[in-house]
Amino acid sequence: MPTYQKANKSVHQLAAQLIGRYPDHKPLEAVELKLDLVFAFADTDEDGRPLNDALTKNGLKSLGVTRAVPLKDRALGRGDAEIALDGDWWKTASGDEQAALLDHELHHISLKTDKNGNIKYDDLNRPFIRLRKHDVEVGWFKAIAQRHGFASQEQQQAKKIMDSQGQFYWPGIAETLTLSIGNRSTGPLPMDTFSKAAALMERKGAA
Repeated sequence: MPTYQKANKSVHQLAAQLIGRYPDHKPLEAVELKLDLVFAFADTDEDGRPLNDALTKNGLKSLGVTRAVPLKDRALGRGDAEIALDGDWWKTASGDEQAALLDHELHHISLKTDKNGNIKYDDLNRPFIRLRKHDVEVGWFKAIAQRHGFASQEQQQAKKIMDSQGQFYWPGIAETLTLSIGNRSTGPLPMDTFSKAAALMERKGAA
């Protein structure tokens, strides 16, 4: 069974830096989010080889897991949210990789609001936490993609992601085009956005 230990001060400092740096984390800064950070370590054999995964999500290895802390635990002094990090991975990761992973986990944390956009608070006057889902979540089998080709959801979804958001996930690989209007340029656009913009311009030109 994995073991746990509190993350050191440098990880908390990095989290504070990331929250202060990026605008989408500003609501967390405004409510003075209380964040618990913990490292998880895999069990090892006598030769130091891992026997299991330090963290898992839905049965799969994960480098970070974020959750909202229940009200009872908050009342006992816990934070508003908890981020667990793979401590074995963290020790070998570069500073940029550590920052990217922690920023990813922080991006899961958002605040519940009412219909007017006001932050909702619990009985302890702490903000209600809601977890933001990933922009892209997939469940693929390579065997199905291989057997059924483009009839498979695996290949269809992969193409859709590549065409619409590929420049973010595969820069230098995903194809982009630039649309120019007079002396103005859109900059690189993903293929599906370029096609829609070009079609709109064509319709306006024909009108």
